[in-house]
Amino acid sequence: MKYLRGYFRRFKTILVPLIIIFVLAIAAGLLTHYFLLESTTNDSSETATEENQLPTETPIEIGDRESLYGHFHYPEAEPDVMTVISSYGTGEYQRFESLHPEAAKELMKMIYAARQDSIWLVPVSGFRTLKAQKQLFEAQVKRRGSEENAAKVSAPPGYSEHHTGYAIDLTDGNFPNRDITREFENTPAYQWLKMNAQNFGFELSFPQNNPQGISYEPWHWRYIGSPEAQKTFAERIAQ
Repeated sequence: MKYLRGYFRRFKTILVPLIIIFVLAIAAGLLTHYFLLESTTNDSSETATEENQLPTETPIEIGDRESLYGHFHYPEAEPDVMTVISSYGTGEYQRFESLHPEAAKELMKMIYAARQDSIWLVPVSGFRTLKAQKQLFEAQVKRRGSEENAAKVSAPPGYSEHHTGYAIDLTDGNFPNRDITREFENTPAYQWLKMNAQNFGFELSFPQNNPQGISYEPWHWRYIGSPEAQKTFAERIAQ
């Protein structure tokens, strides 16, 4: 018995320190895990904050008024519905123009009819997105000093007939230097359009002294030859 009691005393002497070391090791492990978790959480929070602070594209500001600076409000039509009608420009400046299928079909008929009369009609700009219109309008604001002045020659985004897919800017292929200028009215193409465009459902959007107060644009025509197109421009046509 004395031998066993001595054995247990020696065992206890060895076991207690081992238990203490074991407990301390577990505690150290728990503390390490806590600090690592805390560090990871802080890093994640900082990363999320940095991501939220990343610069984002400036949203396109679209008014909800029925008209703005004389331009009527037009929602952007579905781009996938549009039909490609032509390309304009060359090299890096080349772009493909499109229109609503109804307008595209009649425009093609009109172009070929004009060609039979030795007139070269060239589409310059058709369907236009809100983003594209925003860029054009902002350029005019910088050039003319204010939105009101810019709106006399360019519609604010959300207020362009080009959003509908029914509006088209035209020029005379024989006089490229008169593209999108008032000088276009002195071309054979414009004279032909004045006499024949209505036969294909097109009309001049902004004639001289128009009630909207928009600058005269002899190149800008819109299609009104279908019930849907007429409904789109009903407010303007009613004037």
